[in-house]
Amino acid sequence: MDKGILFPLVQNAALLLALVFLYDVIPKKHQRQYFLLWRIIIGMLIGGIGITIMSTPWIYQPGVFFDTRSVILCISGLFFGGLPTFIAVVMTALYRISIGGAGMWIGVGVIVSSGLIGVIWRQYRKSLLANISGGEIFLFAYTVHIVMLLWFVFLPNGIGMPLLEQVTLPVLTIFPIATWLLSRLLSRRFELERDEQIRLQDDFLFRSQFNAGNIGIAITGIDKKWIKVNPRLCQMLKYSEAELLRMTWTQITHPDDLEADASKFELMLRGDIDNYEMDKRFIVKDGSVVYTHMTVACKRGGNHAVQLVIAGFIDITSQARADQEVLASREQLELVLSSSDLGVWDWDIRHDRIERNARSADILGCDVDMLNANSRQWMDAIVAEDRPKVLHSIEAHIRGETAQHKMEYRLNTLNRKVRWILDTGKVVSRDAHDNALRMCGTYTDITDAKLIEESLKLSALVYDNSSEAMSVLDEKGVIITVNAAFSVMTGYREFEVRDQHIRLLYCDLNGRDFYTQMNNEIREKGQWQGEMWQRRKNGEEYVIWLTINTINTINDKEGHPYRRVALFSDITDKKQNEHLIWKQANYDTLTGLPNRRMLLEYLSSEVKNADRNRNHFALLFLDLDFFKEVNDTLGHAMGDLLLIETASRLKSCVRDADVVARLGGDEFTVVLSSMDDHKGIERVAENILRRIAEPYVLGEETAYISASIGITLYPDDSTSIEGLLKHADQAMYAAKDQGRNRFNYFTPSMQEYAKYRMRLIQDLRQAVANKEFELHYQPIVALATGEVTKAEALIRWHHAERGAVSPAEFIPVAEDTGLIVEIGNWVFEQAARQSAAWRHELGVEIQISVNKSPIQFRDEGTLLNDWLKLLQDLNITGAGVCVEITEGLLLDASMGVTEKLLAYRDAGVQVSLDDFGTGYSSLAYLKKFDIDYLKIDQSFTRHIDTDSNDQILCEAIIVMAHKLGMKVIAEGVETEAQRQVLLAAGCDYGQGYLFSRPVPAGEFTQKYLQDPPLVSRV
Repeated sequence: MDKGILFPLVQNAALLLALVFLYDVIPKKHQRQYFLLWRIIIGMLIGGIGITIMSTPWIYQPGVFFDTRSVILCISGLFFGGLPTFIAVVMTALYRISIGGAGMWIGVGVIVSSGLIGVIWRQYRKSLLANISGGEIFLFAYTVHIVMLLWFVFLPNGIGMPLLEQVTLPVLTIFPIATWLLSRLLSRRFELERDEQIRLQDDFLFRSQFNAGNIGIAITGIDKKWIKVNPRLCQMLKYSEAELLRMTWTQITHPDDLEADASKFELMLRGDIDNYEMDKRFIVKDGSVVYTHMTVACKRGGNHAVQLVIAGFIDITSQARADQEVLASREQLELVLSSSDLGVWDWDIRHDRIERNARSADILGCDVDMLNANSRQWMDAIVAEDRPKVLHSIEAHIRGETAQHKMEYRLNTLNRKVRWILDTGKVVSRDAHDNALRMCGTYTDITDAKLIEESLKLSALVYDNSSEAMSVLDEKGVIITVNAAFSVMTGYREFEVRDQHIRLLYCDLNGRDFYTQMNNEIREKGQWQGEMWQRRKNGEEYVIWLTINTINTINDKEGHPYRRVALFSDITDKKQNEHLIWKQANYDTLTGLPNRRMLLEYLSSEVKNADRNRNHFALLFLDLDFFKEVNDTLGHAMGDLLLIETASRLKSCVRDADVVARLGGDEFTVVLSSMDDHKGIERVAENILRRIAEPYVLGEETAYISASIGITLYPDDSTSIEGLLKHADQAMYAAKDQGRNRFNYFTPSMQEYAKYRMRLIQDLRQAVANKEFELHYQPIVALATGEVTKAEALIRWHHAERGAVSPAEFIPVAEDTGLIVEIGNWVFEQAARQSAAWRHELGVEIQISVNKSPIQFRDEGTLLNDWLKLLQDLNITGAGVCVEITEGLLLDASMGVTEKLLAYRDAGVQVSLDDFGTGYSSLAYLKKFDIDYLKIDQSFTRHIDTDSNDQILCEAIIVMAHKLGMKVIAEGVETEAQRQVLLAAGCDYGQGYLFSRPVPAGEFTQKYLQDPPLVSRV
């Protein structure tokens, strides 16, 4: 280390310490009086010290020098805060600028950074400056001076690094030590200021409490002489302070308390205890006695000997005298209560001691000494549900919220019985601060009275809370008393009906002789029971169920009536509910019309009336046309509105004596009574058709429907109700078959057809069970080549008695009965197996088209999956089976057509659209669904060679289909001319009698599969 550097820096640091030491001897008492001014003065003083030490630096070269300004500025920031440090930084910075030189701005930077680091460090450690550790001071010093050294890196012309090599070690040795010495000096001053402040606070607190407190305080020596007393003690003992200081405390202590006080004082002097407290009496200056509660403590010296004794005194004279008065009166009270049946309790609240007398112990069933030894025993015996209420009542009275504590509760006695106790009590003593000191009370056993009260309450509750109205009458029917239910039910309050005759409630609806008969029965039998009408106060009439019983006079052998008791309940709602149930059972809930059950009852009555009067009546059976379409398109809510409006229109078309009923769904019936000619019936039917055909406004939509009506007459068409309904239903279906929106009378031929149809259904069921069907196959020919690669499977039924039954005859019946599902399943399975057999046996791929009814789409259930599984098992794809559907099926969204067609497509099964052009022919649906073939209906091909319109339509269908990626099959090709026109139009396939009629599988195999000729040669 260069001594040329070390000595100037040490000298500079010593000067700094001397200057700061001079500052430290300046008195501080004026700093708190002129705080802001003093901080400005401190800042200027520190700035002056900084300038002074800057005047004796170590000079490296002109304009570059070192001094301990960084020490004084960082210490200023740490111990004196922002304002003094700011003033010192400004002063020293201005002085450094005035000196100038190459290191001027570096010097200013050192000044600013040193003060700033000190201020920032103080921000976080201000509360600990009096006890700041040496390690933290050195950390702080090194931080400041490392930053100071870093400033010299910015010196120009390569001055910085040589300078740092020369001064780093001296600076980091001397400056931290100087910083530590300064901080020790200043922290000691902070510590002294803190201790002085604490001492002043303690002195203030002691003086304020000693002179102004409500407690008497005295300081004595071990010789028991008063050394210092406060004004409160002088006031309490009625001596002046000078008089007490000439006395010892033993001189004015009550003789009865002197020994106890002296013994505890000796224990404290020996070191056995450090403090004690006791109640103590003093004889004051006027000779009276003051009761105090005294607390005594001592201060011990280095050898643990007592030096001073301090005692506090609380005046409890009023409380003590009150206790004496209570004690004196207690003996008198015990004498009075010992002869009574009351339990007595006396509670010393301050010491939480309670005493009870012998009667209290008798009630609980224990010994009085045991009861008083355990103050909690009585409270613990109170039933758990009642205990919180008891405690709340006592606490409320102690707080002064109630005039007295009074509570009834149950007590679990030690002999395991429950007794009712009336507990009353009152605070009899409070201190000067209104705190309760003593509370006394009594226990009364009210168990017997409670049992009687409970019995009376139970009887009253039964009478007042009975759901049945009750009234007590005398023998003349005058009302004596009524219960609450009576008032609720009749509207009369008790005082309004008391002493009134019961006829006040009579109602004319009971009839003229009702009350006479009832009163006669009561007189004869003494009782009556039944339904009757009664009138409320507001005039409302209602139905009651009444029971009257007679109470005879006691010991009256002749049985003269004493009282009559009437019990009745309102059964109006019950009667209304019964009527509602009857109505729900007999009337349609939607339209309010009679339902089938009510209709049958009415028809039965009408049949008897017609037989009795020898007249006729007509039964009209109506079914709404196109209602299903309205329901499906507009929704069930709109459908319900339409049915309600239909019911209203039907009722407007008939007489009041006629009946309109709804059987269910969209089926209605009309019964026209006493109809002697057909003209009146037809007039009503035509009116109904006209009204039904009028538009229906359903919300924002308008719907149009019609009706089909079947008419049957009694007794002309049938003499039974079942026959009338059946014949009317048959006539209605005949009207539908004739085009709907019309009426039709029942004829015997309808019955014959119904019988034929029924037998056909029976035979069809048997045919399904016995597998009486057979598939014929009609070839579908490629018009361009004449090859047969496709065929349509057509079902045939040969009945043992009927012979060959046309599909046009039995297929509609099968669809109506649902048998089409089972038949269609059989057809599909047979066709699939036949296609697989031809491929396996002959190596020929023949695609078989199978017709699928819309009913199958609706009711097939899980059969679709079974079909697809069968195709998978037979390894058949689109080349083996094709499903034929009709156009109308595509429009029915309710059958899930889209999902099922997609399932066929995914399984590789092709779809053909049959009879195209005769239905809706919707191009949108052709685009939407994945259709492989279009079949032109034979109504277009029949005249294609002679009718240009048919030819144009067929050509348009063929072009459209090809554009959509479909192939075209023409049905009904019967002539070569038709074939040529279709071939010229680009039609792909033809089917008809020109090529072949449908033939059995064996014949089809022989003609077209075993060395098959080209059909074009046939």
